[in-house]
Amino acid sequence: METLFPGLSAMENLHPLFVHFPLVLLPLALVFQVLALARQREEFGRVAVWLLWLGTLGAIAAAGTGMLAEEEVEVPEAAFEVIERHEILGKVAAGLAIVLSGIALFGRRVAARAVPTVVLIGLLIVTGILVLGADRGAQLVYQYGVSVQKPAGAP
Repeated sequence: METLFPGLSAMENLHPLFVHFPLVLLPLALVFQVLALARQREEFGRVAVWLLWLGTLGAIAAAGTGMLAEEEVEVPEAAFEVIERHEILGKVAAGLAIVLSGIALFGRRVAARAVPTVVLIGLLIVTGILVLGADRGAQLVYQYGVSVQKPAGAP
């Protein structure tokens, strides 16, 4: 396994593998939801809902692996506040995505007219929260070196 996937073998935890799914899928759901409403195309709305559901699964996986990673990763004292903010933003994003997924699922069954607009507004909020959370994650890695191994032979 180490020969085929040396990068994966060097990882301290699986969190980085999962964070990219919600970061791509949920904003993409937003794009398709905008297209669905702007062009009045039901198929774009269906794509948006599927992307929302898949992004929600990714957000749940990212939040779960993040909580596991927090127990294993060495965090400098200066980064404690940043990691807490990152964790809160990730949990809020995952929670809102779950709520939106439920609204999209049950709203389609009752054919409520406001559901597409509610999903659009929710996706805007979730995407904003994801951007803030991803920024804090980048800060943890690039500013504080959290979960980054030094190259062999480095001081």
